[in-house]
Amino acid sequence: MKHIRRALIAVLILLITLPGAAPAATRYTGYINKNTYVYKKASTSSARVRITRNTKVYVLGASGKFYKVQNPKNSAKGYVLKSCVSKTKTSDPANPTDDPEDPVDPVEPEEPDNPGDSMAWKSKVVKLDWYKKGKNVLKRGGYAYLYDIKKGIRLRIKRMGGTNHADVEPATASDTAKLKKLAGGKFSWVCHPVILQANGQYVACSINTMPHGDQTIRNNNYNGQFCLHMVNSRTHGSDKVNQEHQKCIRQAYNWAHGIK
Repeated sequence: MKHIRRALIAVLILLITLPGAAPAATRYTGYINKNTYVYKKASTSSARVRITRNTKVYVLGASGKFYKVQNPKNSAKGYVLKSCVSKTKTSDPANPTDDPEDPVDPVEPEEPDNPGDSMAWKSKVVKLDWYKKGKNVLKRGGYAYLYDIKKGIRLRIKRMGGTNHADVEPATASDTAKLKKLAGGKFSWVCHPVILQANGQYVACSINTMPHGDQTIRNNNYNGQFCLHMVNSRTHGSDKVNQEHQKCIRQAYNWAHGIK
């Protein structure tokens, strides 16, 4: 009897010390159905780590558009978008292993597209030297947003590479249409002041819109990549700082902070 009583006491202590915890019976096995991320919190702006398709996880519960998951070793927990979790492994070859529509989809933008709306994030905009901290804001293969300060257009991009500056591409055909709209209906080498919104950071930047070079996304109606510059970044051709880009970076920063 004593050992039964001890067991009951242990269960009661566990329930008391873990308020709100789901019973163990509610946990079920799931599988990641595409390459994506596990987030520290139920937000795509929180810290994240890469997780690959068909990785086994334990689903512990739901939080908005996310599932709370745990690894099989029970040593780590995090959040994955519900659309990225299935109850069985994915074997369909039509299901891509690196979907350009993921991993920072399908959540609503945290910032409004209308510059007349509340834009409290403007006070967080900074200028970063590319060779010091700037190049690490958006990692190769990572997704982010660009906000055009003149037309209030917001589009999603993917960084595909770049050493002297970031080489980026529109994430989808819809984003390509937005890029063309901010360019005035025709892609060109003209510089545009923008705000890069990536991983909780807001950086004053400059872009051109001319497609050139390689690409990794084949279905975005954009044949190539375009350039994203920060403070002291250089062109890949001349290996020099482009003053027009630097001027646009200052414009983006001044716009965010109300500096005339």
